[in-house]
Amino acid sequence: MDAVRGSPLHVAAEARDRQEVARLLATGAAVDACNYRKYTPLHMAAGVGAAEVVAVLLAAGADASALTTFQTTPLHVAAAGGGRAPAAARLDIIDRLLAAGCPIDAVDSTGRTALWYAAATGTTPLPAEEQAIRYRVLQRLLDRGADPTIAAAGEQGRPIDAARGLHQSKRYRIVWAQAEALLDNSGS
Repeated sequence: MDAVRGSPLHVAAEARDRQEVARLLATGAAVDACNYRKYTPLHMAAGVGAAEVVAVLLAAGADASALTTFQTTPLHVAAAGGGRAPAAARLDIIDRLLAAGCPIDAVDSTGRTALWYAAATGTTPLPAEEQAIRYRVLQRLLDRGADPTIAAAGEQGRPIDAARGLHQSKRYRIVWAQAEALLDNSGS
């Protein structure tokens, strides 16, 4: 196993290769193997938006609540971006992870939830298509019961603060007005 990239199962999951993932599992690959930062193949698949691979891994008994070194769950990773996957794939992953027992309001090592990650802006504006997908992810998490009042450590604040870009320095701050309005209406 390559300490950085992880096991062959990690590589296949990140490559979105459902057939190779199934083959490796059939030959005894450890479904919850960890790389050097404790990412499992499920984290990798969720991170690239590989809904079919997520389904195979969960069916094989992958731990939907597995924690990385940073205490992130596969749901955090999926909400953060999902590898620019289509909305349907990302929403499917979220639903599968929640159905498999991943706690919707789990906090990472800095207190951020999946909802926070979905709301967070970067240092450059999101393309319109990605913004529309992320908006749907935010809505799905809220519809499934995510708590918009959970605040991360320090200046990172609540998900609405992440949408306002308050976790970024003023020079790079980007406000995502649609997400801010959605979270404001949800009682943030």
